[in-house]
Amino acid sequence: MAGAAMPVAAKVTFGVRAGLARTAFTQKVDLAYQSGGRMGYGIAGLADMPFYRRFSFRPEIALASRGGTYATLRDEAGLPQLTYSATYYSLQIPLNVAFNIPISGVRMAVYAGPAPAFRLQGKMKMERRGEEAPPHLEKKMKAFDLSINSGIAVEYKNIFFSIDALYGTSDCRTDVYENESPVYQNSVTFSLGYFFR
Repeated sequence: MAGAAMPVAAKVTFGVRAGLARTAFTQKVDLAYQSGGRMGYGIAGLADMPFYRRFSFRPEIALASRGGTYATLRDEAGLPQLTYSATYYSLQIPLNVAFNIPISGVRMAVYAGPAPAFRLQGKMKMERRGEEAPPHLEKKMKAFDLSINSGIAVEYKNIFFSIDALYGTSDCRTDVYENESPVYQNSVTFSLGYFFR
């Protein structure tokens, strides 16, 4: 078994990437989606592990700046009583499966997979009809988040450009009010990276 695994292990490639992101909290209000976003950034280390023909396993460990704005505790007229704005760091672990397409010296990869994340240090501001108060982030946001990641990367001479989209699948909030939809953390990241091939 070890002998069979050695050729695969020899093909494992490591890389790094850094990029800018548009990150936002998204919720459904009156059958329409609303987003409150901000700019963020991220850095990551990743690996590419071929396992079957053009398929490879491409896990990452990323530190990302995330956050956004969302409204809650709506009155009978549908107007929000509270508005939260958050910025925080997140440790993300996307577990992608990639399909690689070589095209005359260029290597393109399309990938997707689950992306668990852990919220780290951050800050949040609360506004209640013009009044501001600083609640603690850990009391208003859950520590664990699960997203679905999808993306595309184009590599040329070990340098690659990638676009990644994270779609939140779990409610971010610890305070949930009646008749309100979940709040999801979503983001789109544009990165430049390098593979040590």
